[in-house]
Amino acid sequence: MSERKNRVAAVWLAVSLVGLCSLLGCSERQPVVDLYVDAVALRELGQEELAVKKLNTVIAADPSFALAYSELGKAYEALGDHEKALAAFRQAARLDPWSFEDHLNLAKTCEKLERYPEAAGAYARAVELDPKRFEAVLGAAECHLKAGAYVKSLAYCELAEQADRPREVLPLLARVYEGQKDYEQAIQVYRRLLALNGEDPNVLLSLGVAYMKAGQYDRAKQVLVSVAQMRPENGVAFRDLGYCFIKLGNTDQAIQMYQKSIDCDPNDWETHRGLGVACMLKARQTADRRWQAKALEHWRRSLTIKPDQPRHTILEKLIREQSKSQSPLQGLSD
Repeated sequence: MSERKNRVAAVWLAVSLVGLCSLLGCSERQPVVDLYVDAVALRELGQEELAVKKLNTVIAADPSFALAYSELGKAYEALGDHEKALAAFRQAARLDPWSFEDHLNLAKTCEKLERYPEAAGAYARAVELDPKRFEAVLGAAECHLKAGAYVKSLAYCELAEQADRPREVLPLLARVYEGQKDYEQAIQVYRRLLALNGEDPNVLLSLGVAYMKAGQYDRAKQVLVSVAQMRPENGVAFRDLGYCFIKLGNTDQAIQMYQKSIDCDPNDWETHRGLGVACMLKARQTADRRWQAKALEHWRRSLTIKPDQPRHTILEKLIREQSKSQSPLQGLSD
């Protein structure tokens, strides 16, 4: 509905330009404006390719026609050509730096193309133009987060909280705190979410992970057990429980949890890596080389599934050394 209103407004504006040109005696521009109006009408009918042709004709005749670039960007977006849409929206925003919609559309297209720093900047400019538009504020927070600009993201999260839409803002706020490695703050935010949503297993899982990262393994275990009971098909909960049990010194339970995780998803490379660690610990504890063989089997499987995984060189070295390292957890426990 809002898109239709925007198109109607664009047509109205274009018609107004025609009238203004007539009053000012600039009749030479009228054919260009007429083409623009035709293009908007074509877009209204879903004729995006024909609209693109007319809009390119408009721009060739008048390269300063900001509205034509704006409409061209929308047409390219409708056709799925995000790169061309990006170029059009950039030009529209450059020609009309006070256009909220052009900066918002530019930001959205950048975000689709995963160009998060540029998207963050465009969203930020849109917020400057209209600080009350929640979509722009939340977009600025999200893209600054994805660009690694945690302080800026936090500022936009705080601004977004003023809109009183906590279910949308709090998950993002928690991720910002996690990005800053402030897990205590992240835990508090997840608790706020649980107060709103009840025993949401997704929020509980995130809370459990935050407890783990904060080094509170007993609390993490309690939360993750709840998730595993609610969602027994969720291999991630069992995988994280395996890690908790390793940290709590219970190797047998760790092996059981990792095995349950593999039962849920045989191709989870992180689970195979973790199970390999647990099996290697068991080999150290029992001097049973069968556990060592199982550890190497799971580590190789992990690398087969994801060869470029983080710290893969350490895992490759451990395999080569046939577990001769004094600490089989070295490089793998973080």
